[in-house]
Amino acid sequence: MDLSPTQTLLDTPKRLRLIPEVAVSRKLSAYTNYPSPLIVPHGHPTETVNYSITGKAWTGPKGFGAKHEYDDAPFHLWDSAINDFRLPKPEERAWLSTRFPDSRIAFRWPTISIETTTPPTPLPLTIAGVAVRFVPPVETEHGVSPGPVQDNMPIKITNNYLNMRSSIDPLPFKLTKWKKPTAQQKRVIIDVLSGICNPHFIHILCPYIIVELYQDDRRYGPGSLPRRIGGYSAVYHHQATSVFEGITLHGVPRHIPPSANRQDTSDYLQAYHVLTPGVRVSSGRITNVGQWANVAVGTTAGILLRNNHGQQRLTVAHHRFLNGDDIYHPTDSGTHIGIIDERFEHLDVALAKLNPSIDFDNSTYFESKRPRRLLRGSEIELGAWFTVDGMSTGMVSLRAIGITMEVPPRPARMTEIEWSDWNLFDGYGQINTVLRDGICGAAIVEDDTDNGGVAGFFQKGNGEWASSPCLDALIDRSWSVV
Repeated sequence: MDLSPTQTLLDTPKRLRLIPEVAVSRKLSAYTNYPSPLIVPHGHPTETVNYSITGKAWTGPKGFGAKHEYDDAPFHLWDSAINDFRLPKPEERAWLSTRFPDSRIAFRWPTISIETTTPPTPLPLTIAGVAVRFVPPVETEHGVSPGPVQDNMPIKITNNYLNMRSSIDPLPFKLTKWKKPTAQQKRVIIDVLSGICNPHFIHILCPYIIVELYQDDRRYGPGSLPRRIGGYSAVYHHQATSVFEGITLHGVPRHIPPSANRQDTSDYLQAYHVLTPGVRVSSGRITNVGQWANVAVGTTAGILLRNNHGQQRLTVAHHRFLNGDDIYHPTDSGTHIGIIDERFEHLDVALAKLNPSIDFDNSTYFESKRPRRLLRGSEIELGAWFTVDGMSTGMVSLRAIGITMEVPPRPARMTEIEWSDWNLFDGYGQINTVLRDGICGAAIVEDDTDNGGVAGFFQKGNGEWASSPCLDALIDRSWSVV
């Protein structure tokens, strides 16, 4: 779907966060200082204000090739005719050199990295229709690092399992670049890999397939696994920690002052008498077995859902409420707002029945667009843009960049096995290791359309990457956005 070049979104009234330091945490670094979509006409932080997106927030095709409103390149580096990226022509390189002087530019599809000491203001999310990261030069004891602006490999290879002498590809088909595999193709990938190794997670990030192997008794000899799968380069990860815990982009600043590691502990019930997506919720101090918990865990409220029986439930992050079912706002010493009565553990989603006195309104979600409907995994295009607004991070932009298949252990002689699908995103904003815990549970909402599609709820992330389980199981159980 193409977006109108003059598109303007007039949404329902929006609210600013009552603790503005959270909302503007991304502005603490010039390399994550992405502009806010909010227009505040003579408003104050405690007021409800009219919200619109200035002019053309996104133009072009949905997915790869979309241009952000501050993308001023007079050309595109995404060629929709061949569904692939292209390198710039000489005159386009000249434009880039003039637009970003004294910079080093690297084209590592599907991203452009620009190493510079003077990132532009406002900071664009794309250049020439390609996602862009601005990074500072890396200083070493010998001066500025002469290395690549961004490593072309998604992870470091820490084993010798790849068979570099053979080009045999075990799949009977080639994957289409920059497109998700079909359900049938995913099943074949799992079946083929399960015949030669024990895959736990299969990450498809064009042009790579990263296979995380189970930590079991199986051993792999040198050169025992194929280096090509479906035409993509294969990488194998065989360690206890997730591969994404170690992925960082060269030079991206992730350290912010400790004073910025604060959370929005505002009491929105007291201020507005209604709760909305993105506010802080907390576990209680009494566990389900009647014991006293040493720590109450805070996280971000999701959205209000309704099923076909008319029941309404609030989504929260399952893993942040493992010890108890009681939910409070904004802290455990605040108002008791509801009790969890159903859990989807494989989705990391818990559903809470709100107390009759608690009002929850999906129509305003701070700087993100209003959530309107749940998306199946098959509806999410690679390259599509989303935002998530956490109580510890403020708004963060996310781009759908790949998928993960979580494969359960396969019993002997079982021919077929079900797997779980996850969405993979790369992130543009401030999510360090402290802030990311607070953003868990926040809804991931479409930004490049006005449809309000919810891709999932923030579950894992490390600053440059984020993931969330697909919501098909919720949809199949008749849950929808209120």
